Amino acid sequence: MKKIVLTFITIVAAISLAACTGNKEKSSTSKNGETAMSSQDKQTASTNTSSKEQTESIFTAALVEDAKQNETVDQSIRLVLNKVEAVEDPEKIIGMMKNDGVILNVTKDQLADGITEEQLKAGDTIRFTLTGLPAMSMSIPPQIVGNAVFKVEKI
Repeated sequence: MKKIVLTFITIVAAISLAACTGNKEKSSTSKNGETAMSSQDKQTASTNTSSKEQTESIFTAALVEDAKQNETVDQSIRLVLNKVEAVEDPEKIIGMMKNDGVILNVTKDQLADGITEEQLKAGDTIRFTLTGLPAMSMSIPPQIVGNAVFKVEKI
């Protein structure tokens, strides 16, 4: 019985050791001992970053409720929107916002033309511009973080 258990432990250890050594071959290390990306990975990351910075998606929507300030550290402004329509949508993200609307969390700097949160009332139509492919929560309606919003304009 002891021989079987010892053999089993040895086999598991050998497989684990082989799996760990296989990972070392895939990553390269720099002089400082840090893991470095391969040139192909760097090129792909660079391409993805530049394509996100170049694309803008523009939408119009109606405010469901008055704009209000979030009780978070950044004091962002919460805009609950529905009837979202795409003006320009190269990333094809309208499908995620069309049925249930969307919630934007923006800062005062992202409000165009000196608009304040007090001026954004339920029923107002706004136009918002997103940069790249924004990160969205999986909630209903989805929420978009402020760093993906370029500007919000009242129409």
